[in-house]
Amino acid sequence: MTDLTTPAEAWTAVADAWETHVDYVDEHSEVATKDLLARIDLQPGDRVLELASGPGTLGASLSTLVGPEGTVVLSDLAPGMVAAARRRTASLANVTVAEIDASAIDRPDHSFDAVACRMGLQFTSDPSVALAEIVRVLAPGGRIGALTWGGLEHNPWLTCVGMAGMLNGLVTGGPPVGPGTVFGLSDPAQLEALAKGAGLVDVQVKEIDTLFRVSDIDTHVARVSSLAGGALAQGFANATAEQLAGARATAAQLAEPHQTEVGYAIPGRLLLLSAHV
Repeated sequence: MTDLTTPAEAWTAVADAWETHVDYVDEHSEVATKDLLARIDLQPGDRVLELASGPGTLGASLSTLVGPEGTVVLSDLAPGMVAAARRRTASLANVTVAEIDASAIDRPDHSFDAVACRMGLQFTSDPSVALAEIVRVLAPGGRIGALTWGGLEHNPWLTCVGMAGMLNGLVTGGPPVGPGTVFGLSDPAQLEALAKGAGLVDVQVKEIDTLFRVSDIDTHVARVSSLAGGALAQGFANATAEQLAGARATAAQLAEPHQTEVGYAIPGRLLLLSAHV
């Protein structure tokens, strides 16, 4: 199946699913998020921008860290995600929400003391452009913390669903490893080189392992396919009952090495980029 939507449309299409499964989404990245927040070291009065904020679940934490004298801008490319973030953070006086493309940040130079981005940088068409924009809007000494996914071989939580979709005719094409894809920034050395090329200093890339715990594989397939943007979400949404049954059976086979007495614990790996200007 060919994905005919723009990235903004694709992520808006799954915004409701992200709100529904928000606790599950945040659970697997809890440790990595805490590490990211430690790296950007927010202080009272800081100005912080979150790119690709999704439904805005980090907003309350950022709001508390910068305090009433600080400001938080949550942003996303997708209007549906922006609407969800506005609903979630409506009561937070120091938080605003905006529709912003990470590759063309509509803010003046040196507007922020810190930029956070969780699982969004890899989806930009050219991460070097997005990193240059981040550097531009950071004030002198400003910090960046960004999470991406590691290599597909370290992320069977997703590959078991994606491969099941491919093998059962729900999606076509090769693995999502090129520019603008989920594994588009999965090489730590490449991520480090891009950050240094953008002018960032004290660049560090840390690998962080996680587990996706779920009671049964059907629940895992339903969650992952509903949260994925683009062709994978479309493929599962438009699948026949026979195709879905086949995909679930294939995913169960692929995930079998990660089965436990109480369900599944399927591994994942994140990369945390931290640096400053």
